[in-house]
Amino acid sequence: MTQQFPTSAQIIYDVLSVDAAFTGLLGIYDFRSRSGPVTALSIVSAGQDMPAIRNVSGVECIIQDAGNSTAQNYLTGAPDIITTWSLFLVAWEPSKGSDLQLATDHLLKRFVGSRAVQTVAVSDGLGALVQNKIFIQSNMPIFQVS
Repeated sequence: MTQQFPTSAQIIYDVLSVDAAFTGLLGIYDFRSRSGPVTALSIVSAGQDMPAIRNVSGVECIIQDAGNSTAQNYLTGAPDIITTWSLFLVAWEPSKGSDLQLATDHLLKRFVGSRAVQTVAVSDGLGALVQNKIFIQSNMPIFQVS
């Protein structure tokens, strides 16, 4: 098996969407235009609204489609661009902070060198309890689960 790297938001989404252990920790989206629940895993541009969501419950994973980039110079003179991808895990009712922590821990184990910080929860009344921001570097390997 070849080593895989998180060089795009789509790669991160593809890895997570087939990870049954991770998707089992996520909640659901209830879209107005769809019948039946959909796993709460998405890729969006910062500031973009999700299309016609009626409700989100449980832990939601949002992958931003643009990251922070840095040029890393090597002795050969050929710089490499390192992108740090941002993922947000949001605990919506009825989940708890401990559910969010389980999902966070799983991500940190899958994406070598990643880190998480707790960010400010959204305003009371919106249903979100707490959120973590996960930073994933494009030059660090993805741990393969068998």
